[in-house]
Amino acid sequence: MRAEFKEDCKYADEIREDTRDVFYKWLKRYGWDIPELDEDVAAKLILTEMRKELDALQAKHCDGYCDTEPPSCPN
Repeated sequence: MRAEFKEDCKYADEIREDTRDVFYKWLKRYGWDIPELDEDVAAKLILTEMRKELDALQAKHCDGYCDTEPPSCPN
């Protein structure tokens, strides 16, 4: 197994957790500024901005489409 795949197996859960943490950080921040916050609308706005940046990173690092699926990680 390639070293990069081993690292992905090692850190995949942490990467997903960090991604969720960033999303909820921003949702909380919107709530600080908007007392009557509609969380569904705020979530859509935040996710749209996150997706735009992920798309830009994907274009830069994957020639527009990342489709690398690592082999199954050992449990």
